Amino acid sequence: MMIWLSFFVAILATVFILYAPGFLLMKAARQTSINALAFAPPLTLAIYAIVEIVLSKAGVPGNWYTIFLPFLIVAILLFIFSICMRHKEKRSIRCALTNLSDTFPYWMMVVLYVAVGSVVSLIVFIRHMHGPNSYTQLYDNAWHMGIIQKFLASGDFSTLNAGDIVATSGSTFYPTGWHSLVALVASMTGFSVPVCINASIFVILSIVYPISMFVLVGKLSAYNNNVIVAGAFTALMFAAFPWRFLTFGPLYSNLLSFSIIPLVITVALNMVEAKRGVKERIFLVSVFVLSTIGVAVTQPNAVFTMGLLVAPYIFLQIPGYLEYAGITKHRNIAVAGACVALMMAIAGVWSLIYNAKFMQRTVTWQWPSYEKKIQAFIDIAFVGFRNAEPQILLGVLVLIGMVYTVFHKRLLWITCGYIIMCGFYAVSSSTEGFLKNVLTGFWYHDQYRLGASAVFYGAVLAAMGLWNLMIVIVRLVPENLIGASNSRNKCILSTFCVLLIILVNYFPSFYLSGRGDYVTAFGAITRDISYWNSPSEPKSYTATEAAFVEKVKKVVPKEAIILNQPYDGSAYAWGQNGLNVYYKAWEGNWMGAPSDDNSLISESLDKIASNREVKEAVRRVGAKYLLVLDKSDFSKDKNDVSMMKSIYASYPERKWSGIDEVSDATEGFKVVLSQGAMRLYRITV
Repeated sequence: MMIWLSFFVAILATVFILYAPGFLLMKAARQTSINALAFAPPLTLAIYAIVEIVLSKAGVPGNWYTIFLPFLIVAILLFIFSICMRHKEKRSIRCALTNLSDTFPYWMMVVLYVAVGSVVSLIVFIRHMHGPNSYTQLYDNAWHMGIIQKFLASGDFSTLNAGDIVATSGSTFYPTGWHSLVALVASMTGFSVPVCINASIFVILSIVYPISMFVLVGKLSAYNNNVIVAGAFTALMFAAFPWRFLTFGPLYSNLLSFSIIPLVITVALNMVEAKRGVKERIFLVSVFVLSTIGVAVTQPNAVFTMGLLVAPYIFLQIPGYLEYAGITKHRNIAVAGACVALMMAIAGVWSLIYNAKFMQRTVTWQWPSYEKKIQAFIDIAFVGFRNAEPQILLGVLVLIGMVYTVFHKRLLWITCGYIIMCGFYAVSSSTEGFLKNVLTGFWYHDQYRLGASAVFYGAVLAAMGLWNLMIVIVRLVPENLIGASNSRNKCILSTFCVLLIILVNYFPSFYLSGRGDYVTAFGAITRDISYWNSPSEPKSYTATEAAFVEKVKKVVPKEAIILNQPYDGSAYAWGQNGLNVYYKAWEGNWMGAPSDDNSLISESLDKIASNREVKEAVRRVGAKYLLVLDKSDFSKDKNDVSMMKSIYASYPERKWSGIDEVSDATEGFKVVLSQGAMRLYRITV
């Protein structure tokens, strides 16, 4: 019971830390309360990142009272100052961000989005996560937990230094907006890292993303209240996002960055509109820059998603800019020329960033195609993006929305943006070569991220489709059944149809007699969430190993550096238990190339007694111990005998032979603790 109480407190702390400072800043900028609430997260994350870098440079330890508290106090003072100065305000920019006013209907829509998000998150995530302190042992999570633990242990929250948890040569920058948020919550509450991670996930799924989509749906639908209400139900219908980010990776950083990107898209759309006043545009540019920083320090690929989705709208604004500039002669030629010039500018910027040195690790990441072109088309048609089961009904809703925009040409650019993003997904999933390298490199060529990028406009189109479908259904039902003008009965019928569509979309997997098991999209999601979080399923880092690590912590000095083979599960010993192991994550997450000492230790540690270079490498890193855990879950890969493989990861056997070959008989090592196959050795040479 106490663990659930801790989880609830962690949720409240996450909301407070993420929303309070940004909300007050936006209120100080004369924004409506509804805008201040919606746009708080990206602004808050940006300010945190800046403060954390400054504190790191100044040598001041970071924690909740040196990062969050000063920011909150400044925001309160600015808010009070703005109230005192309000009588001198000459012109309002309250509607520059959105046309959402502090009226009862809009607030009820916010409540609806959060209510739907909370219910769905409770059923899909909370119900299947096996307790607040559970965590997945998918490939990236040791890295995520390791960075959070580093923040808490060292006080250095800087995103510029976050990637140094493993000794490598190269950049140490890693986007840590989400990691910082979780660490601040853990710092404030004192709760474990897994509890704070799960609390952050619930807040993102139930509050952050739904409210962000509320803002985007409002903007793209031209504040059509019917479409906005429909959007409350379609925002979380897509398995590709946000749900697959919990069961692959896990992509927690991208989960947060993609959850706030609808807000930045909205700001960008307003910012590039031709008919904007100077004061409004300056304000929009300021919010856009700060919000983009908030997104970039969380996961930069979301910025490229934003740019790609906003681009069609910029082309739509070209006639307005020409009119504003007074260009009326040869209008069609001028528009065509401006479009060509804009395309060339976009291509130039794209090329410049693509070839930038700091982007090379991202754009050159190998992510092979996995399906034929026809299958990619089917994936797109039924929104079954990479490893997401087909959602036929949802695909139909999106299609209806696309048809709707064809007949309402002012909205057609939304369909264009959706098709472009789907095209990028198809290029990555079904082709290889130069075009794929250039177009999809900013997303690591990752089909999960590219498919998720299509969801934002897809959800808006689905909302339009759902609204239009309700109109058709109501009109098709005979008037003698519901009454020609009985709005109450029409509302009941529409509600029933929406609930039926929701039931079909979220229906769990089931068994059909004579046909076998049928796996639905959300049946697969809940299956995978349950499997990867379950303590009873196979684990790389088992409860027994964690208990052994706790014994190790009692016999080694607190700051002692302990060598380890991360694939035996010990990569989690740092993030979960705070044991200062040398290799704090699996190799695919490391920033840059392994340092010379790093490679010498992993490949030749067993020769420490006879190899002076290895001995010097161990001395330089300051290690006095070696931890060995159970590797029985790994075996030789049948397709490549040079690789060791488990359901969690794989690694080249040669790379880690220096540690794998150490035994009780190896010269230079003395057993300190032992339990089954697990050992703690003291290095004696």
